[in-house]
Amino acid sequence: MSAYIIRRILFMIPTLFGIMLVSFAVVQFAPGGPVERVIAQLSGVDTGATSRISGSGGGEITCASISARAISATSASSP
Repeated sequence: MSAYIIRRILFMIPTLFGIMLVSFAVVQFAPGGPVERVIAQLSGVDTGATSRISGSGGGEITCASISARAISATSASSP
């Protein structure tokens, strides 16, 4: 019985390392972390889940992301 318990405990070590490796890989390869989300919100690009599903966000140029200076520059240069 003690051999069974020791064997089960020894099998836990590579299992835990495997779980940690998979978790680390998912977090590293998943797009956008919390810092990128805050930066995107501050710059005016919505990164919410609903905007990604509906297609209204994700790098499109919106009115919120265009500065007033850029708008005035383009309207002043128009004939």
